[in-house]
Amino acid sequence: MRDILHGAGRRPSPRFRWLAALGAIAALSACQTPTPPSGPAGAASAPTSPAAPADPAGGLPPGAALAAEARWLGELFAGTPVRVAGERDGSVRLSVPVKYAYDTPAALPPRPPLQAVLDKLAQSLQRQPTARLVVSPPGSAVAAGRVAAIETHLGRRGVSAARVSAGSAGATEAAVLLRLLPGPTAIRRLDDSQLPPPPPPPSAAR
Repeated sequence: MRDILHGAGRRPSPRFRWLAALGAIAALSACQTPTPPSGPAGAASAPTSPAAPADPAGGLPPGAALAAEARWLGELFAGTPVRVAGERDGSVRLSVPVKYAYDTPAALPPRPPLQAVLDKLAQSLQRQPTARLVVSPPGSAVAAGRVAAIETHLGRRGVSAARVSAGSAGATEAAVLLRLLPGPTAIRRLDDSQLPPPPPPPSAAR
């Protein structure tokens, strides 16, 4: 453990890099949380219970294939600026604020916090081999390059570029939108015993 924390001449493990990136997101989020105004001197503040986080899978239809992934991703990024939400079409949407995604307005490579999100999505895509990812980065002029950079990053983690596609370029300038789409619904084939009987032949004309 000491070698991991202090380096000891070795490169940090991917897990350590991911935890460090998530820690950076959480720290930045905490710095931006406004402090509630204090009450009058001597006034006792009523105890408050923290609100329970919304279930990211709550917006998914019943029996959605990606429900477990939505909950897993929601737990991973709870307390960070990354937003995870299930959609009625069965997809899972993640929103990463642009300042955590790119160093400059025209930069193409993702920053470490966005890389951390992509690493977790790569795990979801490996668990869901028919699922796909749609990427909608900000900046219409650089959107194609940013999608290509994300494809390259995911490719290093075993995700085929064929499973990554571009969404609406510049759909929002405030965040990178990532949509995890479920695979096609399995076709249920009927055997002969389940088919309705054929219609009777038309009567012969007299």
